[in-house]
Amino acid sequence: MTSANTSTHIAWYNPESNLWVAAANGEHAGLVEFVDGHFTVRSNTGSVVAETTSIPAAQAALAQHIDALANHGDESAAVPTRSFFKRVPRPVYLRGSLAA
Repeated sequence: MTSANTSTHIAWYNPESNLWVAAANGEHAGLVEFVDGHFTVRSNTGSVVAETTSIPAAQAALAQHIDALANHGDESAAVPTRSFFKRVPRPVYLRGSLAA
């Protein structure tokens, strides 16, 4: 879901009833839970961002939160961009000796 004011593309998943999980740039971006008659929006760190009365408003609140973090220079709290080419290869560990 992407709105006109949103620069980050957010993919939404509904793994359970009353739970919507957001992913942006291949990373966990936050979630929305329906609890006690309202939608609670949580950031990627689990902190409460907003409480709304509809799922579209909750999804928009999370998108605005992500964009606000990215636009205010708080890159540590924003969803990191992950690129295949920036991945560091894992070291290879061998069991036993090659000479055996």
